[in-house]
Amino acid sequence: MASARQLPVDMSLLRLQDKHIVKSIWEGNERVICPRRHAIWIAKHVNELDERIMNILHAAGFIHILKASTMEINHHLVTALVERWRVETHTFHLPLGESTITLEDVALQLGLPIEGHVVTGISSGPLTVFCHQLLGDVPPENNVRGNRIKLSWLNNTFRHLPHDVTDQVIEQYARAYMLMIIGNIMMPDTSASMVHLMYLPLLADLQNVSQYSWGSAMLSCLYRALDHGTRADQENIGGCMILLQCWAWERITCISPQLLEVTEDDISSGAVFPLV
Repeated sequence: MASARQLPVDMSLLRLQDKHIVKSIWEGNERVICPRRHAIWIAKHVNELDERIMNILHAAGFIHILKASTMEINHHLVTALVERWRVETHTFHLPLGESTITLEDVALQLGLPIEGHVVTGISSGPLTVFCHQLLGDVPPENNVRGNRIKLSWLNNTFRHLPHDVTDQVIEQYARAYMLMIIGNIMMPDTSASMVHLMYLPLLADLQNVSQYSWGSAMLSCLYRALDHGTRADQENIGGCMILLQCWAWERITCISPQLLEVTEDDISSGAVFPLV
């Protein structure tokens, strides 16, 4: 629990202090925030994915973050970082000064594109009409909530790509995997069970997916999740916790895990992956 000597000197700068979790902590209330992440099949069996799907994900720039999805998240580390996050400045207030996650961190840590088209589009209307065209299947009504569909439906429907299928079916499966990566790893909400269909039209032309600035969208989502996480009534947090944890390990080296020696055989086998 924070001590009295850690209180800010000038409270006038912290206009949202009354809603911040640290106020509750100073009053004697503690919590451990729970990062939300849906246990999708591809995260557990990433090395078993069909090569045809992997090639498309690699071309889209999604392969590095997919392989990092198996990382265990330290809830206590996330909690400590959220407590240091200030909504007013979008920075972590640390003993040695302020710091924050940047687009450069996104590119270097997870290999996502940070330049290109803005990740935006239609967010209302009957977006399920895109499912039949781009996924080749339409989720049942009990798997749809507004314009969000259940990740579990995507998991069950697109788990295994058949061997003898057309290029069109391969592309449909690839789009489903990308939706799962977006909704589960890159930009999960606090439900951790659904993904918005607004992203699906952006995946229509698979040759153009890498031209979108997915890294910018993911960082914006993480900032918003950290903002919400500072509220005392929040027990869960969305956003890309993999990025948050990798950033902390890179910038605060005293808490980072010890690096192991890596051989060329480890890289070729997929045990580790270099960001290039």
